[in-house]
Amino acid sequence: MKSLALIAMLPLVAVGLGAQGYSIFNPGASPSETPGWKWEPIADSVMGGNSELVPPAVIEVDGERALLLAGRVVTKGGGFIQVRLKREDGLFDASGYSGVAIEVDARTPTSWYVFLRTKDNVFPWSYYGAAFRPTPQRSVIRIPFGAFKAESAFRKNVRTDFLSSVALVAAYEDFNAYMRIYSVSFYE
Repeated sequence: MKSLALIAMLPLVAVGLGAQGYSIFNPGASPSETPGWKWEPIADSVMGGNSELVPPAVIEVDGERALLLAGRVVTKGGGFIQVRLKREDGLFDASGYSGVAIEVDARTPTSWYVFLRTKDNVFPWSYYGAAFRPTPQRSVIRIPFGAFKAESAFRKNVRTDFLSSVALVAAYEDFNAYMRIYSVSFYE
């Protein structure tokens, strides 16, 4: 967990998405998830924790749509809430891409992460994580695959050709989480 704090120091680029990439979530489209991907809400209550996740919902923001990730993160007994885009029909090969791009805004800049899972993540607590710092202004944050660090995984580096999910997570600090998610993509 401490290694994730160091990741926050990595330079992340907040720029507009180019024409190249693969979108897996765009709430302005119908359906909002790319076929084969589905949102799952998860809180630490699955393991006896005390965090509270507001049921995720698509909301209107200045005439556009976003998925809301909100709730109360409580570190005693757990310490996370998340929404996860899970691959429904097998694994996804993202090896042709450079990383994950998220378009978000949040009320607090700390304690936000993107978690990736692959076929190498056998245990529920196993993932590849990267911290990011959203701002109150809507922006695109690109996180290169090399920034993701293994937690309880059999392999040190994420094998992007075997992705099973992408999650946006509020964790590891007691706080009221509030983030709007406008898109999730893989970028080249």
